[in-house]
Amino acid sequence: MNEITQGMPIVCADGVQHGQVVEVDREYIRMRLPDDNRDHFVPLDTVAGVDSAVHLKLSHHDLLATL
Repeated sequence: MNEITQGMPIVCADGVQHGQVVEVDREYIRMRLPDDNRDHFVPLDTVAGVDSAVHLKLSHHDLLATL
């Protein structure tokens, strides 16, 4: 997942933008929500694809259940 870079938006499968990439840390994306200064970790195996954003296989609801 070398194409994932800091500041990229993270978009859920249902089109909801969920935050921005802080960094890739081993098997996780460390991310931060716009209204929350805490770090959250998203497993790399939930990534469906990468272009100008990181697109996840999970819906916003499903992602919240994993955090």
